[in-house]
Order: sequence, then C-alpha cells, then structure tokens
Amino acid sequence: MPSIPLWNGSVSSCASNLLARVPMSSTTQLCLGSAFLGVFSHQAVYIRGEWHLRAPRLVQGYSLVAAAIFGVQCRLGTDVVTSLARTGLIAGSYAAALFSSIIIYRRFFHRLRHFPGPPIASLTKFWHVWKSRNGQNHLLLEQLHEKYGPVIRTGPEELTIIDPAVMPAVDGFRSECTKAVWYDMLHPTTALNTTRDKPAHDARRRIWDRGFSPKALAAYEGRVQEYAVVLSSRIDELARQGARVNVTDWFYWFTLDVMGEFAFGRSFDMLRDEEWHYAVQLLRKAMSLVGPFSPVPWLAQIGFKLLPGMIYVRDWFAMVKFCRGRMDERIQMKGDKPDVAHWLIQASLEQNSLQQDIDWLTGDALTLIIAGSDTMAATLVLMFYELARTPYHQELLLSEFRGINIADRHRLQYCAHLNACLNETMRLHPTLMTGGYRQAPPQGITIGNTYIPGNTTIVSPRYSLGRLETSYEQATEWIPERWTTRPELVKDNRGFSPFALGRYNCVGKTVAMSEMRYITALLVTRFEVFFAPGETGQRLFEDLRDQFTASPGRLELQFRRRE
Repeated sequence: MPSIPLWNGSVSSCASNLLARVPMSSTTQLCLGSAFLGVFSHQAVYIRGEWHLRAPRLVQGYSLVAAAIFGVQCRLGTDVVTSLARTGLIAGSYAAALFSSIIIYRRFFHRLRHFPGPPIASLTKFWHVWKSRNGQNHLLLEQLHEKYGPVIRTGPEELTIIDPAVMPAVDGFRSECTKAVWYDMLHPTTALNTTRDKPAHDARRRIWDRGFSPKALAAYEGRVQEYAVVLSSRIDELARQGARVNVTDWFYWFTLDVMGEFAFGRSFDMLRDEEWHYAVQLLRKAMSLVGPFSPVPWLAQIGFKLLPGMIYVRDWFAMVKFCRGRMDERIQMKGDKPDVAHWLIQASLEQNSLQQDIDWLTGDALTLIIAGSDTMAATLVLMFYELARTPYHQELLLSEFRGINIADRHRLQYCAHLNACLNETMRLHPTLMTGGYRQAPPQGITIGNTYIPGNTTIVSPRYSLGRLETSYEQATEWIPERWTTRPELVKDNRGFSPFALGRYNCVGKTVAMSEMRYITALLVTRFEVFFAPGETGQRLFEDLRDQFTASPGRLELQFRRRE
C-alpha cells in the first residue's frame, strides 16, 4: 500500500526538521541536567516513604513544571513547535532517567530481589492490573503459587505468601504488622475497616463493640428474622409456580435490606420490590474497579481527585452522597431504634462531635453495606450451591433441626453440622479471597522459616490457603465432616480465618454467623433445594469476581415445599 511509506516518510521528514530547529548544545545540557535530576529524585526522595496519597499532587506538580518550561521557552522568543519539542525532550530525559533508576534498583538492589516471581512483577504493578483485569485475581495468585512456590514476589514491594503460618503472623494478637497502603484506596472516605492508624482504629472499634454487645445482638435478632421470613415467603411463591430462583439476587437483596436497616434505620426494600435499588447498583458498579485496580491504589487516588467525572468514580461519589444523605436522615430520627447506627451516632453525641464525625459515620455506613452484606450473601449463595449438589447434607441438616426452635440463635449456635457446612464453605469459597493486605513492621518478620524484610506488603490469599493439600486432605472438595466427625481431614488449620484475627478481626462476626445460621435453617426446614434444569453452577464460578469481597455469578435453583 503506497500510502503507508508516504505517511512514514512524512513523519520522518517532519521529525528531522523539528530536531534540526532545536539548538542541540543547550538542549543537550538541559536534558543531561534533567536526567541527573530524575536519578536524584528517585535516590534521594521517592525511594523513601509512601507516595500513593500524593500521586494527584505529583501529577499536578509535574504538569505545572512542564507548562512553566514551555512558557519560558516561548518568552525567550522560541516558536511554539520548537518550544514543545524542547519541553518534550527535557521532560522525557527526566522521566527516562527516573524510571531507569527505579527499574535498576527494583531488579538488582531491592531488599526483595532474591524472592522468586514473574520478572516483570519486580518492576511494576501494572502487570498485575493487566493480569487481573477480568477481576479474577484469586485464580492468578493460585497459578503463581503452582509455579513459584509458597512465597512469591508479586510486586516491587509485595510478597504473596501461601503458607498457613502467615495468618497468625500478620493478624495474630501479638502481630506488629499494620494495614498496607491498599486501605487508603478510598481515601478520604474513612471507616473502621480502612483506617491504618492503630490508635484511631482501636478507639473506633470500642464504639463499634457497643453496637455488637450481647444486648444489642438480642435487639437485632427479631429484625433479621423478619426479613428472613419475607425472603422465605417470596421463595415460597416462586416454588408454588415451579419457577427458577436466581438465589444470587435474592440472597443479596436479603442481606442488603438487613444492612440498610442497620446502617440507616431504613431498608433498601429490594425484597419487597424484587429489584436492585439504584444506589446499590451504583455501589456495585464502582466496586467492580476495586479488583483490577487493587494493585495500584495510587492510580485510584488520581482518579478520585483528578477525574471525578469519570464513570465508576462518578458512581462511587454518587453512592457516598446517597449514604451521607441517609445518615443525615438517621441522625434526625427519634427514639432508640435497635440498629448499629444508633450506637455510632450516640457515641458522637456523647462527645459533642457529631458534625466532625460525619465522615466517619458515612464511611462506617458504607462498611456495613459492603462488608456486612457482600460477605454473607456470597457465603449463602456458595453454600446453597453445595447443598443443591449434595441432598444428603440437606437431610443431615434437617435431622439436626428437628425438635429445636430455629428462631433461638443460642440453639442454632450449637448445631454442629450447620456450623460445619458454613465453615467448609468459608474455607473452600472464602468471601475475602485475596484481600486483607498487611505491611511488615520496620524490623521485618519471620513467617515459617522465611524472613520478610521490613515494610514489605504481605498478601495472604485465603482462596489459596484454603486449598492447600498440606493443610487439608482432599482440599478442593466440600466435605463438612472435616470439622466434625472426620478431623483427620484437617492437618493444619492455621490458615483458616474467615473473619480475620487479632485487633482487625470482624466486629460483626457474631451477628453474621447468627444471620447465616437462621436463614439456612429456615430454608432447609421449609424446602428441598436442587438445581434448576440446565443449571450446573458454571456461571456461578466463571463470573465470580474478586473485588475486595467475592461477587459470585448467577445461580438458579428450584425449591420444593416440604410436607
């Protein structure tokens, strides 16, 4: 095609003419000076400390510097085209030297250089963004584990450790590890589960603990059961029609309605309307970016600060605005309504800091909605997938529930097979598959027989930990009996921590387990559960996304009312 060489020739000619117009002596000196400054910037500044929260300012600062260089060139009488060329050469020299220094350091001199892993992972986290662009980071880390072993360098300053010893080491009560930079991804939104400041976390945790005291849990119990009965009634209507039930939607509607009640004193009414609430849809769209962009939280900061109108970023801000509006309404409500928000608001009122705490209250409401609903809904979906595959376990559960009042959470708490089914589901299908990033203390930490240098980001993927053959016999099979009558199937359970450990353990663990026990008991005692015609669970796992919490695909079941 003659047009291509002609086009290439024109570009080459243009480039030659452009460079010829730039005074090479002065330009060379400027470029050398810029290159020296690039190396100096890395070695003296960027190599130390954390810079992810400053990323937006750095982008703005460098843009201003480039504009200033261009402006100076123009003021000196240089024409626009030559000024652009010279500015590009100066900026390019700085960037080339800066990134060359970074690459050489990370590859050959970094404290993690001896750990195995994909070579490009040691240079940049953008490889990770690309590899996990489909939202299935849990499968990527499992593949790396098979290739490189239990300790893998998955980033310039990151190690992924798939060893049962990692959980007590990074999350145990005596651990000195802190939350890693990932928890700043949604900054400035602040919440109990995202703050990295230990004193601030501990102070906020004491307030949350009041909302999950035994007295508070007793008040929540009846409200949870009301929504569970509504869910059961809706499923009953569909069962009478012989209809297929997309349990993924229904379980999410149930848990989100409950969490809306706890966070704002108002349900999202999705069980009633049988459709997704618009604000929840905004949240789910925004959360879909968390998985792919988890490796680069600094890029999320640039998006939040500099591109607020971008799709998904816009959705996130719309959801935050919605939550703030709902929280303002909740503050105005009179009476002591038994919800978590009551205790959070009451603590701010006692300290006369309600207006100052509005960011905390909004962030904590988002925490309830995301962490509270997503984890329970995903666990229920995945457990009912397993129960539909194994009717035998439905019968075991049914026999366990005979003769007891399933509305009594204390009785359900001691149902061994029910707890075993939940534990086995959370082991094989954890809802926090790869999240929970930690940062090693400055002096470093030893995990197993491996010394981890200080300030290293540590990833401990529960998805892979739960499938270790060194920890579990028949690790990829769902066998609830391993937690009851067949303990020999569990060889090392240190990696099993679905609700985390230590100071960062899940504050809502008790209410979550109670809620999941009750809805399971209610549905199993009322219905037989089986796959809808043509359903195999393939979509459930093919569309499963790792976006901080697991987001399972569609699962269609059918329910038959028990006599």
